[in-house]
Amino acid sequence: MNPIETHLSTFVNGDFGYVAPEYPRTLVATPKGDVCSFGVVLLEFVTGEKPTHVANAPETFKGSLVEWITQLPSDSLLQTAVDKSLLGNGYEDELKQFLRVDCKCVVPTPKERPTMFEVYQLSRAIGERYHFTTDDDIMLPSNTSMMIFQMNSLLPENQRNIIE
Repeated sequence: MNPIETHLSTFVNGDFGYVAPEYPRTLVATPKGDVCSFGVVLLEFVTGEKPTHVANAPETFKGSLVEWITQLPSDSLLQTAVDKSLLGNGYEDELKQFLRVDCKCVVPTPKERPTMFEVYQLSRAIGERYHFTTDDDIMLPSNTSMMIFQMNSLLPENQRNIIE
């Protein structure tokens, strides 16, 4: 069947830092590869770093965000990796647990990664353990409205304001 005649695609559209490590070798997009890519996005949220350049790493470090995170000792992960603006608000335990989930998503071996449903369950369990619900107000940084505006401007006009 001609690829144009089907809804399926094997073309992976994404930046280098988000692509699962097995993809360049196999050229097969998989759900576990998607989990890895999602894990990179989660790591960006928690660390404030870019997937291909880690400003917080030693000057001699030339690897990716995932490589940096995985080489850090687990006992210093929170203080070293987490964006400093997230610390000191009383949520350090939650951040540490969330970071553990993120790290599970980006392990090199696809079979060792959780499923997306397991990521959801783990994340939800962290929230429920601390009595967070979807009804809770989320405290957003002051520059969030500018970020939402920028994200909205990238969307087609009929899809704008969905993010808010």
